[in-house]
Amino acid sequence: MSTDSDTGLRERLREFAVALRHPSEGLDDRFERLREVEERETVERHSLGARITHWTQAFLMFVLLGTGYAIWTKNYGPLNVAPWDGYFISFGLHMWAGTLLMAVLFVLFPLYHVFVDGHRQLAEPDDVRVTVRVAQAFVGLKSYIPGYHRARETYDEKEGDWVAYHPMQKTFFWWVSIFFGVLAVTGFSMYAEMLGDPVWWVEVLGFLSPWLAFEHLLQLHLLVAFIVLAMVLGHVYFAVLPSNHAALKSMVFGDIDAYVVREDDDDE
Repeated sequence: MSTDSDTGLRERLREFAVALRHPSEGLDDRFERLREVEERETVERHSLGARITHWTQAFLMFVLLGTGYAIWTKNYGPLNVAPWDGYFISFGLHMWAGTLLMAVLFVLFPLYHVFVDGHRQLAEPDDVRVTVRVAQAFVGLKSYIPGYHRARETYDEKEGDWVAYHPMQKTFFWWVSIFFGVLAVTGFSMYAEMLGDPVWWVEVLGFLSPWLAFEHLLQLHLLVAFIVLAMVLGHVYFAVLPSNHAALKSMVFGDIDAYVVREDDDDE
């Protein structure tokens, strides 16, 4: 079984390597079958649970960024509310927002987005090809894949999924999860050092505290925080582009006017 697993992994890596070497291979005909699909109908793209958890993540991230900036610069502004000191309010909000975001980002949002709504978040070799080609088109080096924008608004009944996604969607999902994991570990490691004798769950999450000095943890925490901030700003930028307005509205209202590929359409 181990040999079969190793063989499958090697084959998978080989497919990704081929996709990187030949990103445009076969892409121009990728969405050819969609040209015959003309009528649109209302389709639910995001369930209520997915929308609530998405905007909850956004709110908690901005709370973390705001309170983190206040703690870092010691400029607490409106958080300086008597009889409490601005630092304690900022620190308390920062800790609670981080803890809640862990639950939403790692548990609740994937539950609704992946398992309830059926969105596929695992990267495929074709995702690599599309990402490279779209990136080249974005900077004017190549043309967009014919039918690419329509494919992002087309639902395939047979596959039970959307024909195409924005190339940054899966990338953003995974990298934000990874980077926030680093933020959580470094944050709780600093908290463990501050407490001296932390409770067990803080000690578990802050397992780096015996290995790295507080100053190094803080530097890593700030570096990753700036990376996440840049990614969030990029996410907002792409969301408000005219070509993405329909997708943005679906994250607010749930539905989108989409093309639908019927199961019998593939059989004809």
